[in-house]
Amino acid sequence: MTLTRTVPGLWYLSLHLVFLVSWLPSPLVAANTTTDHIPGFQGIPWGSPLSARPQLVLVDPDDRVEIYEYRKRPPRFAQEPVESIKLYAIDDQFARVMIRYRNEATHNHIKQALVSQFGEIRHHPGAMVRGLNQEYSWRLEETEINLSYRGLGERGLLVIQSRILAPRFLELLSDHTH
Repeated sequence: MTLTRTVPGLWYLSLHLVFLVSWLPSPLVAANTTTDHIPGFQGIPWGSPLSARPQLVLVDPDDRVEIYEYRKRPPRFAQEPVESIKLYAIDDQFARVMIRYRNEATHNHIKQALVSQFGEIRHHPGAMVRGLNQEYSWRLEETEINLSYRGLGERGLLVIQSRILAPRFLELLSDHTH
């Protein structure tokens, strides 16, 4: 007799629990999901004009490509000091960031920060994950991230770019070679 009263009570409790969980915001339900989309870099959306950003200074003007750096020095990424952070605009549209750094400890810290934000590393064919040369990449909805590290000289390069706008750089190169 006790069992028949308990089972309907569990069913009723389970129904309420499912109903309650369905109303929770998704980050509480799926706390381990990764960000699969970043619309730019550090709050600057892809395609926006960099000339309108007071925190940036134009360091290399050109007809189609302009290169900016942050006014505040020294530059930092993932809470690590880096050699440089350069933001590239093509045709006055923000399209790419290149971050240069040195030493293996900085590389490991940056790599771990990217993994925690964007998920496990997606290796492309021919990519190296150990040894003197290492390459990692993440391909998101609007953004592509490529991390390269050369053990000889302990130099690293992180490229974050718009998947839509970055191909214009290749078009520009092909225009100059013809």
